[in-house]
Amino acid sequence: MGARSRKQRIYRLFHGRFHGKFLWRSAEEQAWLDLAPIGREFGSPDYERLDQLDAYAFDVFGNMVLVREWLFNPHPSLDGMTPDASASSEAGLKKALDLLAELKLGAAAGQAIKSTH
Repeated sequence: MGARSRKQRIYRLFHGRFHGKFLWRSAEEQAWLDLAPIGREFGSPDYERLDQLDAYAFDVFGNMVLVREWLFNPHPSLDGMTPDASASSEAGLKKALDLLAELKLGAAAGQAIKSTH
């Protein structure tokens, strides 16, 4: 087998890896590639607002599972939008933060009533 035929054979073997439908990737690598870019990692102009909302929501709920559930479910007080989506504007962020403040005050009031009884 000559050098040229070896080159062609190697080319045929590896061409599909880089140019075909099937790419050799680990499941973890594919999972990272399948994530939708949300902008927070890429210097989004909304980063500060979203970070503020995340931090305050964690302060209120104390659990990231509850925070994510609250952030990505529509709320009637936000005109049916999710808190995450409404935070794309300053006015929407203010509404979402006000809603969190109400939740925090309600929880504090509930705890105060429980402690007196």
